[in-house]
Amino acid sequence: MESLALVVSFMILGELLFGVATIVFAVLARFKVRFARTSLVLIGLLAVETAWALSVLPAFGFPSLIALGIAVVLRWWPRRGDRKSGEKPTA
Repeated sequence: MESLALVVSFMILGELLFGVATIVFAVLARFKVRFARTSLVLIGLLAVETAWALSVLPAFGFPSLIALGIAVVLRWWPRRGDRKSGEKPTA
């Protein structure tokens, strides 16, 4: 029984670490365009993992759902002062 508890604990820990890594790359992609593709791939993988986790057990999928929501908002929320024509503001 203890080994099953360890497996589940490590699964939740891995899910949380993957969510944190996705959030970090979403922040980096927002401020440094260099990580845009990495952030997009990680968000896609986290979405697939979230769908799987929610289908297995909703309580198991909520941490990754929250991380996915935070990463998506950080990645695609419009910046202040952005022009609608798509030009980058000069600073």
